[in-house]
Amino acid sequence: MTPTEFFAVSLISMALLSSGQSVLGYGGPPEQSSSNNYTVDIATDNPSYSLGESVTFSGSVSRYDEERSLRISIFGAGNDLVSTKKTPVATDGTFSHNVLLNEKFDTGKFTVKAQYGNSKSTVAIISFEVASTVSVSEDNQIPDWVRNNAGWWADGQIDDDSFVQGIQFLIKEGFMKIPITEQNSVSQNNQIPDWVRNNAGWWADGQIDDDSFVQGIQFLIKEGFMKL
Repeated sequence: MTPTEFFAVSLISMALLSSGQSVLGYGGPPEQSSSNNYTVDIATDNPSYSLGESVTFSGSVSRYDEERSLRISIFGAGNDLVSTKKTPVATDGTFSHNVLLNEKFDTGKFTVKAQYGNSKSTVAIISFEVASTVSVSEDNQIPDWVRNNAGWWADGQIDDDSFVQGIQFLIKEGFMKIPITEQNSVSQNNQIPDWVRNNAGWWADGQIDDDSFVQGIQFLIKEGFMKL
């Protein structure tokens, strides 16, 4: 073999070796720098909620480790911690966790951070929103008899029990969602304020919106005038 032929064969061998290394290495480093860490894939069942509802967090971890624990923390405005809890992880790496949007929460956007263990772990970050405190069905029209009951109750033509039945119907049938309200013991000696009755009458006549009417209902529940 002449020196020229030897040089040509050497160049071809070097080219083949270089090509093989590129293929075996998939052209470069992994796409995610956290590929060797314990990662969390987490999501909510809905993007938006109302106060009083529950948020369901579900997902999976990259590698199950019985020595590790999954912590799900929720932060509100100003990065203030609202809720944090360790969540069990199944042996197949999946998990599910429910959080009630109680009095600790308010309307607005909340950030969720999930971390599986304290070392060699990557924090997963998602968010959800809590919408207006009142939700009224857009598909169904509130029956006239419910509004009539509110007007008659405001005028003193029907008793409190009949009025409460109308409110219970609205909630049960999904026409209206009342935000969770801390309730005191049922009031027996106090008289329902006139402004609450006025609100009911104005709502029945279409003079105020559902939000204003619900504020009166919340007051009745909180002060113990009404149990739902």
